[in-house]
Amino acid sequence: MILNNEKRLNPTTKTAGVEQEFQKIAGEDASLVLEELGCTTNGISDEEREERLEKYGYNDLSAMQKHGIFYFLFHSFTDAFIIVLLVLAVVTFVVERDILSGVIILALACMSAVIRFTQDYGSYLDMQKLKDMEHDTVRIRIPGKDGTEIREVPVEEVVPGDIQLIGSGDIVCGDLYLLESRDLFLSVSAFTGESIPVEKYTGVDQRVVNAAELNNLCLGGSTVNSGTGVGVVIRTGKNSYLGKISSTIHTQKKETDFDKSLSKITRILISYMIVVVLFVLLINGLVKKNWLEAFLFSISVAVGITPGMLPMIVNGTLAKGAKFLAKKKTIVKNMSAIQNLGAIDVLCTDKTGTLTMDNVVLQKYINVNGEDSYVVLNYAWMNAYYSTGVKNLIDRAILSYGAESDVQKYAGGYVKSDEIPYDFERRRMSVVISNPGGEHLGEETEEILPKPQDEVLITKGALESVLSCCSRIRVKKEYKDIQEEDLQKINALSEKLNHEGMHVIGVAAKRKNAGDTAVFHAEDETDMTFLGIIAFLDPPKPDAKEAIHGLYDAGVHVKVISGDAPVVVEHVCKLVGMKVGEQNAVTGSDLEKMSEEELSSVVEKNDIFARLSPMQKQRVVDALRKNGHVVGYMGDGVNDAPSLHDADVGISVDNATDVAKASADIILLEKSLTVILNGIYEGRRIYGNILKYMKMALSGNFGNVFSVLIASIFLPFLPILPLQILIQNLIYDFTQIAIPWDNVDEEFLQKPHKWNSASLVSFMNVMGGISSVFDVMTFLVLWFLLGYNSLSMQNYFQTGWFVEGLISQILIVQFIRTSKRPILDSKCDSRLALASALGIFAAISIPYLFDNLKNTVFTEMPMAYFVYLLLILALYSFTIETVKKLYIKKYGEWL
Repeated sequence: MILNNEKRLNPTTKTAGVEQEFQKIAGEDASLVLEELGCTTNGISDEEREERLEKYGYNDLSAMQKHGIFYFLFHSFTDAFIIVLLVLAVVTFVVERDILSGVIILALACMSAVIRFTQDYGSYLDMQKLKDMEHDTVRIRIPGKDGTEIREVPVEEVVPGDIQLIGSGDIVCGDLYLLESRDLFLSVSAFTGESIPVEKYTGVDQRVVNAAELNNLCLGGSTVNSGTGVGVVIRTGKNSYLGKISSTIHTQKKETDFDKSLSKITRILISYMIVVVLFVLLINGLVKKNWLEAFLFSISVAVGITPGMLPMIVNGTLAKGAKFLAKKKTIVKNMSAIQNLGAIDVLCTDKTGTLTMDNVVLQKYINVNGEDSYVVLNYAWMNAYYSTGVKNLIDRAILSYGAESDVQKYAGGYVKSDEIPYDFERRRMSVVISNPGGEHLGEETEEILPKPQDEVLITKGALESVLSCCSRIRVKKEYKDIQEEDLQKINALSEKLNHEGMHVIGVAAKRKNAGDTAVFHAEDETDMTFLGIIAFLDPPKPDAKEAIHGLYDAGVHVKVISGDAPVVVEHVCKLVGMKVGEQNAVTGSDLEKMSEEELSSVVEKNDIFARLSPMQKQRVVDALRKNGHVVGYMGDGVNDAPSLHDADVGISVDNATDVAKASADIILLEKSLTVILNGIYEGRRIYGNILKYMKMALSGNFGNVFSVLIASIFLPFLPILPLQILIQNLIYDFTQIAIPWDNVDEEFLQKPHKWNSASLVSFMNVMGGISSVFDVMTFLVLWFLLGYNSLSMQNYFQTGWFVEGLISQILIVQFIRTSKRPILDSKCDSRLALASALGIFAAISIPYLFDNLKNTVFTEMPMAYFVYLLLILALYSFTIETVKKLYIKKYGEWL
């Protein structure tokens, strides 16, 4: 039995066993499959569905990836820097037996881990809530009082025994045994690696092949390229083919450029830390001749140069960005995509619904002479009305107009015999209708409308595609062969309507005898009669022009990639204020003639692409990425899925096709360029705050380590004690917690930014060097001017550098966070200001609080010290501002 064989349902079944299981199901007759599933072709009742949902669980593969609180708690301690701190804490406890120092190091590690846990687990809970905002549904049959009903139910609630309807753009939700099919082609690349769609049809299949290649099975996770089908659900969730295979392999999320950059920086920092620690150990060991003290000091230096707040800063800023976008009705599926969104310098978008209102209205229905023709309207209405599957915008516009015009009175009452679904190669769709009665419905359509026992094939689609199927035209009840002048007249009408911003489609038909063929295919769309043209208008959105200008101001180049007619796309682009001048659209046929080198140049010079197929859209996106651009792509159709997947940031909408949403990184609950613009600015703010911390940490750590190396060579004692380093690091890290909430200068937000390791290194060298210069200046003041130049005075020296080092590190935050003058021209967030003030207060207070304690490492500093400290800090601030101007002049940017 399909449902009750527990051996089959065991997730640990080997891959070969899974294949055999599905081969056996494919070899069974449809009636036997339905019997084993305990259902009919009408589906199962609501009561039965509830029982099966409780028995077999939700149809949700992501349930395999759901985690509890302890998972996040454990993984909070797996960051590379946190592991380093934990190792150092163990060494301090075991080797030095210094309980206080070990506790401080452990506190640093735990603080970072707890903050990371709070952010990660909080983000996880937020994502679960955001996921509930998506409304993915599937159409199934339900037995009703008046016959079979078609109902939409959530994907998660699909159960074995449901009769599921699938069509172009759908993702198959659960494994299906096909009961009906019409030119059904599925993409099964997720299972086979082959990009060519596979045709699926009914009937027993006893071949020994890969489950994805079995003719009568549609595996969950496959996507419908074209056609329609009806199947009975045989497996769901973890028991599906995809669930079985997923349980035997390890899948890993594809790394974004942001993830790769962070990993690279982490490796560099850890390598740098190891080298520095070895140098500190060797120099102090050789100079001081006390290797144990040198070893313990090097451990403290390692802690001091470890950017323990990096995981928290990254997770905190990304989580805050996700929550901000959630308030803007934007679902972030991939957290790293937020930063990538800020790095976008080219946005590729479709036309419909983004630049236009996504509210197509039928404007004209004319014959080849440009005259209004109800024949054209009636046949277009029949094609839209009798087609199955989800109605597209064009169909809905036709049906809406027909309802107002009472078209059904003349064109209703027929029965659909067959259908040839739309696909992106033909760019047309057809229905076959028959007359069940003996009367002709409609007066001037009697030549073509079916007589009893006859059938009519009605086709509508892209004008040139429909014309290619026609050999005759109809004008005023007269038929004649198409002549060149007729084609010129039709194309002239189309061009005129296109220039008025209208979308044009053609309508054709032909009569066939009922006994000619049982099943119709695309090959039957020949020798047809061209009836006329239907024109639609989708007006531009009121806010589109403002959003386009906003993107231009933000340094984002907008390119429109559409399947619509070139003239229509050009017209809309000019209406919304795109900077296209007299630029002509590049068409799909133009692209086919181009080499990769030619395309590389064309995508830079042109902003309008029209009449593109899905693969051609993907070529444009790939060419832009190869040219070094960070590309965002916005689309909602099955034809957009390849481009959404390949783009750096795939953006879709809540009512998009399943395959489009699955391919996207970000899903908008409102299809608007303004929402994307807000997201771009948020991404840049996130990047800016992460970059602030990195540049602060790198420059400060580099400067401190270089200062330690210099002092270790010349001083007879350690320049700063290990415990002082740990306390200094703890206080400094506390002041950085507020960075995710900090403000970012408007100038920084006005252009895209990419991760650049070279800029981090140059900044570290320059600012770290300056930091070290002022550390040395502090050494000279402490040694020569204040007289702390003997072993008996080392506590004063060490405390003096502790205070100066901590205050200068906190102070530098205000200068590094902005390319402007801090406080005067650019104010930080109040939370960061408060944290900095508390850190400076702690730096000054700690020596006084700890001075009288036994075995203290701090001592109270005289007032003369603070006079010199103020002078050093003032000179330090002036120097940084001067160097900042020179640095910007040389490198072109500060952050």
